[in-house]
Amino acid sequence: MSDVKTYVAGHKSPDTDSICSAISFANFLTQMGTPATPVCAGEANKETTYVLNHFGFEHPQIVKNWEEFAPEGGNLYLTDHNESKQIIDGYKSMNMCGVVDHHRIGDFETDGPVFMRLEPVGCSNTIITKLYMENNQEIPKTIAGLMLSAIISDTVLFRSPTCTETDKEMAHKLAEIAGVDIESYGLDMLKAGADISDLTNDDIVRTDMKEFSEAGKTISIGQISVMDTTDVLAKQAELVAALEALRSANNYDASYIMVTNILDESTTLLFSGDVEAVVTKAFEKEVKDNGVFLPNTMSRKKQIVPPILGAMK
Repeated sequence: MSDVKTYVAGHKSPDTDSICSAISFANFLTQMGTPATPVCAGEANKETTYVLNHFGFEHPQIVKNWEEFAPEGGNLYLTDHNESKQIIDGYKSMNMCGVVDHHRIGDFETDGPVFMRLEPVGCSNTIITKLYMENNQEIPKTIAGLMLSAIISDTVLFRSPTCTETDKEMAHKLAEIAGVDIESYGLDMLKAGADISDLTNDDIVRTDMKEFSEAGKTISIGQISVMDTTDVLAKQAELVAALEALRSANNYDASYIMVTNILDESTTLLFSGDVEAVVTKAFEKEVKDNGVFLPNTMSRKKQIVPPILGAMK
């Protein structure tokens, strides 16, 4: 057996699918004969912490830079992302082996051929569930719970426009294995993640933040989901100021935060940077105080990223 270690990692500013997919896919690889270790790029948020505790998993080891963490190198699989700015720093020192993802294909490139499984579904764990089934691999009860949690999170309990019939089908199969009632558990999980009472303004604007590049410009887009946006939007000016500090510190051309209301399925998009014209072009909505209200909007990858990047061209 090779002494080279194999790791699975999700994206920076990890969310529930990012961390849970690293764990579930690492377990899949291990069951298939390639021992793998899940890691993550940062601290789990409240929702993910609730999930890990509920199903009895320890927080995966945090890796900030591959060259420092694994100076001897190793094999690396990515889950829930493929764009270079979202990958843990220093990844080029690793032997890239594969990607399982449900997002757009960005600027990802490798030195050689790799395993690729990308599908237009609502969650990476939906794809991983299919991989277990296609390869006749048993899904452990607790792993099924993690995977179900990720699908609930990414599809916002099937409310997101990114949700597909495949997501629902896999979720119900996983719920049966995990012995979980989807609706009651899902609401408890989402409520745990929606508690922002102890978050600073800086914490809020950095929540689930991802970087994107278009036309030589780099932007950041975060998302925070709550049951009621009243308290968050009461300090809109402060959040815009925190966004500006984030933008300036990282030399972004713009920084955005989606404040998403889970219950009424809407988003208020706040931004910093000289991009009012971009936002107006992207959404054809009135912009006020560096913000725009977007009804029937919950998905960053489907409803926010494409129009913004398109307006930047």
